[in-house]
Amino acid sequence: MIAKFNGAAQKNEDELKSSPYSDKYVIKKFDRNAQDYARPTVGSKTEARANRAGDYVTREIIFLCELISQNAVGEPPNCIIKFGPLFYLYAHYSDKLVGMLLRARKYGLVSFEGEMLYQRQDDHKEIRLLKTIDEIRKIVKYSGDPVNCVAIVQ
Repeated sequence: MIAKFNGAAQKNEDELKSSPYSDKYVIKKFDRNAQDYARPTVGSKTEARANRAGDYVTREIIFLCELISQNAVGEPPNCIIKFGPLFYLYAHYSDKLVGMLLRARKYGLVSFEGEMLYQRQDDHKEIRLLKTIDEIRKIVKYSGDPVNCVAIVQ
């Protein structure tokens, strides 16, 4: 019975140390080299949301590449579409075109000039699809890691 009481007291003490509203709050030191750094707790609802979001981003990148492939001029790796027409096409589906373009460029699926694209200002800039759509469908997969959600499988 005493052991049970001491266990409950220790649990309460640990909770007070982790609560920022407690007088006993202790700021944790994080190891940036740890394998679980910047990742949600395994089995938590946050991890489930992160997995759903990663899967969504992967499907959205593939959809963007399909849209570019369907409306671009030329053959891969020289499929080219201007940002202006792509912006208006993609606006029917989502408002996250630039973010998806940046991710697609990060993984070597598209290329365009400059760091960022802005509506009207960059309507004339060309976006080039670097791989065929069949190849993109085969190599782009969800990695299962919420931090780096897209994996390029060779």
